[in-house]
Formats: sequence, structure tokens, C-alpha cells
Amino acid sequence: MRNNIIIALFCVLSSAFPSGAKSKTLASFIDKVSASLVSFDYSFTMRTAKSSSKMTGTGDVRVQDNAFVLNGNGMEVWCDGRVRWTVDRFAEEALVETVEESADIYATNPALMITSVDSAFEEVSFGADKFQGKSVEASTLSPLNKGRYSMDIDELKLYFRSGTTVLVGAEVKLNDGSVSEFIITRFAFSDRLDTKESFRFDEKTLDDSYVVTDLR
Repeated sequence: MRNNIIIALFCVLSSAFPSGAKSKTLASFIDKVSASLVSFDYSFTMRTAKSSSKMTGTGDVRVQDNAFVLNGNGMEVWCDGRVRWTVDRFAEEALVETVEESADIYATNPALMITSVDSAFEEVSFGADKFQGKSVEASTLSPLNKGRYSMDIDELKLYFRSGTTVLVGAEVKLNDGSVSEFIITRFAFSDRLDTKESFRFDEKTLDDSYVVTDLR
């Protein structure tokens, strides 16, 4: 569940918005994401409607098109768009999977939203707001087809530094009442990489002590 909520953050980094009206900030953000290598650090807090407890976590991300590398809470996820490695260095375990088009891919491939077009969200409002006590601009998004999301996302809210396309936070609301808040730092657009080599996991870094489950 924790990893799935982190995936929701990647849904934010998306060109998967319909061709209808969008705020200038969101439209510019989408254009920059599609033309860049995006990187950022994050921390998150998730609260569920059924419990007073909360989950927290931190990590960092690099993503370009349908390829990404995520390091968070002791887990590494490497994906070149075709094959995904999930590596647990502490448990000395690794899972290898082929990235396939399926209904649940939204909950397992955070970069899919970047390559999907005209299928995911619509912007329902945009305006001044507050995040972590600071003045920001917020874009509120609603899924166009909730049936496609195994995560049952009810709403995404993106917080931008005022007057910019720099993402500083996000809020994810699920249909079960769970709410996750992400604080985003060191957000940057960089020049695109020519190849996806740096997103491919080097299995030679795993010694014989690792248990590798290969589902390809």
C-alpha cells in the first residue's frame, strides 16, 4: 500500500491530461515534463480513514518518459520502460517483471502516466492556496475514468511555487478516505538523456546471497 501511494505521486508527473482547457501553469508543466528528465526528493505522510495511525516515508526519483529510478524506504525500483527491477538491499531480494499494458499498471508503473495521452485526468480548478504554511498555486485534478485505476484515486491536488512550474507538493485522496501528503524538494527539469541505459538495473551488483524472482 505504501508503494502504491508513492506511485500516485508519479501520476502527478504526467502528460496524461485531456486536450481540453487547462490552466497556463499546468499546461506549461506538462510540456516541460514531456521534454525533460525530471528529478526530485520527496517525503510523505499517509493517513487512513479507518485508523489513527499513519505511514511516513522518504525517497528520491528520476523519471523520463516511461523510464524511472526510485529509491525510497530501503527499496530500489529500476524501470527502462520494458523491464522493472524491485530490489530490497536489506532483505537481499529482487523481483524482475516485464512492464505490460494492463488495468493494474497504474498502481505498479509510475511512469505510465507520462506516456499516456488524453486518458487520465482533467483539471477542475486552479488558484491560490496554502501548502505547509506557504502561499502556492494549486491545480485540482479529477480522474476521467476511475474504473481504470486499481488505486481508486478520487482526487489529485498539485501545489506549485507561485508563478512557476516548480512542484512543491501534492495531495492524493483515495475513495476509501485515505489521504497522502507529499512534500517535494529539489525539483528540477534537466536535459533529456539520449538513451535509457541509466534506468536499467545492473544485476551484476547483486551477489549470490540475493534471492532473485524473475517473472519475465
